[in-house]
Amino acid sequence: MKMVTGGPHVPGVLVVDDEPLMRSFLREALEARVRVVEARDSEQAIEILQAYAREQVDLVLADYVLPTRSGLDLLQITKRRWPWIPVVILTAFGSEELAVLALRGGASDYLRKPIPLDALLHTVGTLTARSNRTSENDGSAGGGNNTGRAVHPNIERALSFMRKHFARAITLTDVAREAGLSRFHFCRLFHHETGVPFHEYLHVVRVAQAKELLAADRYLRVSEVAYAVGFNDLSHFDRTFRKMVGHSPSEYRKSLRCA
Repeated sequence: MKMVTGGPHVPGVLVVDDEPLMRSFLREALEARVRVVEARDSEQAIEILQAYAREQVDLVLADYVLPTRSGLDLLQITKRRWPWIPVVILTAFGSEELAVLALRGGASDYLRKPIPLDALLHTVGTLTARSNRTSENDGSAGGGNNTGRAVHPNIERALSFMRKHFARAITLTDVAREAGLSRFHFCRLFHHETGVPFHEYLHVVRVAQAKELLAADRYLRVSEVAYAVGFNDLSHFDRTFRKMVGHSPSEYRKSLRCA
């Protein structure tokens, strides 16, 4: 991928698939809207992320079946080292179990092959727009953890704590204490390392878990899902979910049944 300097930010999408025809389809479908860079396997994708990370990659589209490391392995690595980058898993295997594994691992979405063009464009448009807004709010195109290095160990402890206790009424003070930092220092370091404020990242974790529950158990009421992932206000849950996913929780569940 060539570095881009100056001018308006054009979202970058990293396509990871070992099938040349699928990479060609995705590139031709998306290149009018975003910059597309291709990788044939997870190793090449990790090299690209290490080199460009935040400045050039706003979204990863990863096939589930890849040589050596699977798409789920790449998802795990990406969420650990570059947690602000959304990942969408692509697969020809339409099992509910795989969808749950992807969402549990932090995937922002899950698309089955053959991928409908309208679904692809909607998903990419929604996720890259959100990523672009995060970059603008961060204050500069090169801000945050843009070197491809691992997350600061204090922040890694905080992220682990949040992923484990997201359903509790955890506060900024709780997480800063777990990281061994003052609230002020924690807020600055957390934003620098992840590219987003603490509360926004917590919403990302909770909404990802909500998507998992909505997909896995159709008998759970939306209100039960909201409380299970740490939201105490149903309207707040609905607004946050809609903002991050592009649909209300009920609409999202219905789209899974229709897929």
